[in-house]
Amino acid sequence: MATPVSTRVAHSEPVRLPARYYAMLFELIGNSGVSMLQPLSATGLDAASLQRPGATLTLEQMETLIAAAVETTGREDLGFHLGRLIKPSSHEFLGYALMTSATLDEALRLAARYWRLITPTFTLRHQRDDHGVRIDLEPALPMCPLTLRFHLETLATAFHEEIGFLLAGKIPAYELYLPESLAGVADRYRQLLPARIHFTAHGHAGIRIMLSDEAITRPLALADRHALELARLRCDEALSRLTGEGSMTAWISLMLEEADDHQPRQHELARMLNLSTRTMNRRLAAEGQSFRELGIQARQQRACRLLAGTRMAITRIAYQLGYRDAANFSRAFRRHHGMSPLDYRKRMTGPARPGHRD
Repeated sequence: MATPVSTRVAHSEPVRLPARYYAMLFELIGNSGVSMLQPLSATGLDAASLQRPGATLTLEQMETLIAAAVETTGREDLGFHLGRLIKPSSHEFLGYALMTSATLDEALRLAARYWRLITPTFTLRHQRDDHGVRIDLEPALPMCPLTLRFHLETLATAFHEEIGFLLAGKIPAYELYLPESLAGVADRYRQLLPARIHFTAHGHAGIRIMLSDEAITRPLALADRHALELARLRCDEALSRLTGEGSMTAWISLMLEEADDHQPRQHELARMLNLSTRTMNRRLAAEGQSFRELGIQARQQRACRLLAGTRMAITRIAYQLGYRDAANFSRAFRRHHGMSPLDYRKRMTGPARPGHRD
């Protein structure tokens, strides 16, 4: 199946990466007694500018910094250890939103919605079904092998640590699927108990995390609805600023694709960005897009994902996508794909196997 548009972020300007996580790498290396001042100068930055609030890096600066860190320390496990230092509070206002969510699932949904505030290097997709939740982290930018490996390890361990933080140290057993390229350091990942580690051998370049329904419905100790709404407002403001500097098409595609519970309306997304729908339409038209076409595309991509990746009933999928009934959904799907939803599911998944869990 083709990669959905929302898994690749379009950029008309050079990508800028939040520097705060790489500043933590600088501190991690400094605490081990190794000076990074000379390698850091190769990026055109200094320690003060790297640690300045709101500082950003270009993709080239980030790759130069990581390569210099590995060469200077002689360590290829820096991403793993950096991830273990990352906590929800590392993500500024998004971190407060995560911590004050009612449940782990709500926190994961917020992470997916505002993921662009954390990093554009990967995308995060949240998918809920009757068994629990699946999180997919996929590379979204071209990265050299060293940089890709660094980020894979950082994300895997950061996820583990943040789950532990949100659940007050009571980390549930969960499934962690990593690329086969990391199988050579499998011993390292035994530190992430009670996670069950799997190394995939089918060319999968990202990370998949699967949590049970019991785990994601656990209440969070710091849940606070009022604080959460304030934090979300600040996240919306930050996302609005970020979108003003980038592609409106990419942001709307992401919002449409990641909305699990309903298809957001145009005025809802415009309100998040403090724009009128007319201004939003004008910006989309300048990028050669329309909200209607993006909505159709996102709805069909979500339909394909739900049909191929879950056992959810077709009627339930239809309602989740905003159709009045299964018949309307089937007609729209057939127009778009040339086959019925049931035929598509059979083609993508093969015959159902008794007791098989998606």
